[in-house]
Amino acid sequence: MPGISATIKAALKTKLDALVSAGTLGEVQEDDLRKSIFERDFGAYPAAVLTSPATDSEALDNRDNMRSYLYEVVVFQKADNITSATAIEELIETLLDKFDNDPALSGAAPGGVFPSTSRPEPASIRGNNFVVFSILIKARGIKNLTF
Repeated sequence: MPGISATIKAALKTKLDALVSAGTLGEVQEDDLRKSIFERDFGAYPAAVLTSPATDSEALDNRDNMRSYLYEVVVFQKADNITSATAIEELIETLLDKFDNDPALSGAAPGGVFPSTSRPEPASIRGNNFVVFSILIKARGIKNLTF
């Protein structure tokens, strides 16, 4: 049986894959930590990389902890593909809406899902110009203690 982190990450990936099917994203990759996200090759844009989470925990009651998993979805859009002054803002809103409209990730995060975003920034990576931003997703799950 997969752990809480793997279950939440799979649910996040499913949401992101739906955005590829809808044409909002061009491609989604999962980070495997062996290669920098800035050294990846993408086949279509906007491209997103779902990273491994940072985790913290707090006592919920005497038998359970509430674990918070902070995932980062780093989104790359080629500067040449930006068609209007609001295109990146609209993309951010669409991504946030996808997670806001499923606040428990279909049960994978019973403690709630709280998406936020970083500020979009221009970046030059391997000779290409991009606008890069992150969707930060704090997803909370309940860990039953076994002592």
